[in-house]
Amino acid sequence: MAEPKETPKKAARPTDWSLLRRLGRYVTPFKGWLWVVAIATPLGVVGDLVQPILLKHGIDAYVQRGTVDGLGWVAVGFFAVVSAAFAMRSLGLYALQLIGLRALARLRRDVFDHVVGQSQRFFDKRTTGALMTRTTNDVEAIYESLAFGAVGLVTDALTIVGTLIAMLWLDWKLTLVAFSLSPVIVVVVDVFRRKLRHLFTEIRKALSHLNGFFAEQIHGMPVVQLYGAEARAREQFRSMSYAYLDHYRRANWWDAGLYAIMDGMSALAVGMMIAFGAWQFDAGAEGITLGLLVAFIDYLNKVFVPIREFSGRFATIQRAVAALERVFGLLDTDERVAPGTVPLERARGHIVFDGVSFAYGPDRPKVLRDVAFEVKPGEVVAIVGATGSGKTTLGKLLQRLYDGYTGSIRLDGAELRDVVTADVRRNITVVQQEAFLFEATVEENLGLWQPEISPARIRDAAERSRAAHFVEQLDGGYAHPVRERGGNLSVGQKQLLSIARAMARDAPVVILDEATASVDSLTERLIDEAISELLEDKTVLVIAHRLSTITKADRILVLHHGELVEQGTHAELLAAGGRYKLLVETGFAL
Repeated sequence: MAEPKETPKKAARPTDWSLLRRLGRYVTPFKGWLWVVAIATPLGVVGDLVQPILLKHGIDAYVQRGTVDGLGWVAVGFFAVVSAAFAMRSLGLYALQLIGLRALARLRRDVFDHVVGQSQRFFDKRTTGALMTRTTNDVEAIYESLAFGAVGLVTDALTIVGTLIAMLWLDWKLTLVAFSLSPVIVVVVDVFRRKLRHLFTEIRKALSHLNGFFAEQIHGMPVVQLYGAEARAREQFRSMSYAYLDHYRRANWWDAGLYAIMDGMSALAVGMMIAFGAWQFDAGAEGITLGLLVAFIDYLNKVFVPIREFSGRFATIQRAVAALERVFGLLDTDERVAPGTVPLERARGHIVFDGVSFAYGPDRPKVLRDVAFEVKPGEVVAIVGATGSGKTTLGKLLQRLYDGYTGSIRLDGAELRDVVTADVRRNITVVQQEAFLFEATVEENLGLWQPEISPARIRDAAERSRAAHFVEQLDGGYAHPVRERGGNLSVGQKQLLSIARAMARDAPVVILDEATASVDSLTERLIDEAISELLEDKTVLVIAHRLSTITKADRILVLHHGELVEQGTHAELLAAGGRYKLLVETGFAL
């Protein structure tokens, strides 16, 4: 009898303190400003705590005795203490905000650096909107907590502790009465804290889904409008917006409830303290004076302001904790391809696939099954097959966009897993089916900000790719700004620029995912000429879609359901009467 499988334990959810402590490493580099905070903040609190003592002294020593001699100096001292406390609090707040801005800039940079280093598998599992939420909204929420929640909590904690010490020093009995409700306050705050953290986590998730849907709809708006799906998109967006607002509504309800409870308890504590003090004063208890009662009322007002506002501070911190959990969860997810250690300078272009199998996930079917072939340096090999046969996957594995394949892929005799990833990609260039252009100038899109690609090299590539004829007619020429995704260029122009980009890189291996978009006959001829120029003296894998391209290849590989079923020249495969001939006879709709 087979033993039952153990259920994997779910990873423990990080505590608030562990998340905030981890954030601390982004703060500690700014030690100078931390010292400013460490000195200015306590001094501001001390200034606040001295004020009730001056008030007590003025009442007991002068007002209650009916004399004003010396009361002016008490007033001057009171004004000086208030001014100094204000200056110190302002300086501490400025320093904390500056630390928060700089720390979060580093965190946002780390998130971006982490994301751009991930494999394609990482991006397959996450939407653009979700990743945008991590680097913008979530990080911004963390900054708000540092700049406003953190400074408030630090000041409030010092105020509460300092006030308690001052009150105990003045009269310990009145202090015990005033703080008799503290156990109830601790229990209430803990219950509300747990609920608020859960709700703010749900808020971040709902916002991530909302952003992801919005980004997807904007990118696909031509399709949405073409198929009349605007009503469905509006309804779905409205539903997701309501879900986000509902989570926020419930969080605000709990936040308001905590504020109201704390406000009521503070009023009750003040009332209890006044009643006890009045009873003691009427009984003639030693040490109970009018100035002492006034000082205690002032102290309670000061101490319950931070306690009453703790709900707001705490809500801010809980938003940050929820955001921290998501940001650090992203940073802890590492799906990079193995970096490799074997250097590879200029490859000759000898490619070997030996028994390669691959699936996009452990619970997904294999898209490649025991594929084996060889591409010699300078050879042009076309890969054909029906949609889903694994053609594009071969190119992605060769680019090291994915790990996790079995078998062996070798480039110039070196196992691809072992070669430095940057060296692999430097030796391979890709002309994609859909040219992706950035919101930058034409020259920047061709060189992609690589210092080794000079302006002269870019212009030479544009000439050889037949792109120069339209680039030079643009306003500004190579300095012409390209809109997002090349929105101000035609499909053919984008394809020519994509070929020019590949030429500027001058890699020995070319993967040509042949464009299928319809273009006019003149542009198609230019593209064919540019591709022929690009492929000269290169090792080429063509993800082929057109018969005219395939017949020019030295060899053709035929994939079917992830298996290599045939290979040979065009004539040989037609004569064999197999899968390739069937593809040709059915119109080559690949």
